Amino acid sequence: MSCSSDKTIKMWDLEGRFKQSFVGHTNWVRECQISFDERLLLSCSDDRSVKLWDITKATVSATFTEHKSEVLSCKFTPDGTCIAASANDGTIKVWDTRLGKLIQHYKAHDRPVNRIAFHPLGYHMASVSSDNKIKIWELKQGRLGWTVFGHEGEIKTIQFNEKGDYFATGGDDKLVMIWKSNFDRDLSSSGRGI
Repeated sequence: MSCSSDKTIKMWDLEGRFKQSFVGHTNWVRECQISFDERLLLSCSDDRSVKLWDITKATVSATFTEHKSEVLSCKFTPDGTCIAASANDGTIKVWDTRLGKLIQHYKAHDRPVNRIAFHPLGYHMASVSSDNKIKIWELKQGRLGWTVFGHEGEIKTIQFNEKGDYFATGGDDKLVMIWKSNFDRDLSSSGRGI
């Protein structure tokens, strides 16, 4: 999958051959992600919307318009029941895809939230921002867990490894930092997700 300032999302096969386009956003598409069961596509855009697509039909199945500024990042929760998106105005919103409604709203950062990532167990979400901060959110309680400092400059990206015991961040300071994520060690025996 690729997304672009041409307002489209494009699907390619593993040999690099074009398969289909997804057309529906009215401005730059900032990020897209395929669901873990490969039935849905999630996208977000400078048009302030988050869209869920039926991959087989290449049609929009739901549009979420609660963000008031450009939407920069969007992700499925590991169990696929919720989606989250972050915006240029420093907010993060979480929707339940089964109910089609907003369930959490965070005034997360003082500047744009450039990327979000879910821990593989689904209990925590991490966000990085132009305010030079990494924040870890406890989703079941709906609150901030930790604020982490280290980069000098805007932080552009974050990603957990497959097990979730580490995450990496990268920013304008031209550094990639690897962090140990020990905040989940007591949660592995309880229920998953939000």
